[in-house]
Amino acid sequence: MSISDLYPRSSHDHERVLAVIAAGPKAAEPMLAVLFMWLQDINYPIAMPIADFLITVGDPLIPHIKKILRSNDDMWIYWVLQYVVERLSPEHIRALEPELYQLACVAENGIVATRIGASAGIWERKTMDWMLDNKIRAYEEFLLELKELRARTSPE
Repeated sequence: MSISDLYPRSSHDHERVLAVIAAGPKAAEPMLAVLFMWLQDINYPIAMPIADFLITVGDPLIPHIKKILRSNDDMWIYWVLQYVVERLSPEHIRALEPELYQLACVAENGIVATRIGASAGIWERKTMDWMLDNKIRAYEEFLLELKELRARTSPE
């Protein structure tokens, strides 16, 4: 049996997911990219068991997570942040600091990335204060714009 025989074939392929889990983290290393692909939609029936398993893998996850966090797939990034990264050890989260910082500063998933980075203590207080001040200012401006838009488009 080759490692590719363990690849889940459909979003309902619980049998192969259980086989991957039984094989263990070391055996799963060659298929991490394939497993992460099933997290592109957390609503797939096999996505949560895969996410639960991935957090047990350790260091080999980091390059795969970095690649996802640098991608343009905001929904995939969100699912990976919420269901994998947030559950990693502070040491593993620290290895993702540049990607989390980038997301925290500019991306749609900035709030999630900021929360994870703050919880893991990966930024100095000065950096954290700067990021939070910028986010608060940006959201206050966004909120004002939304209120102005509502006022312009609401019937009188």
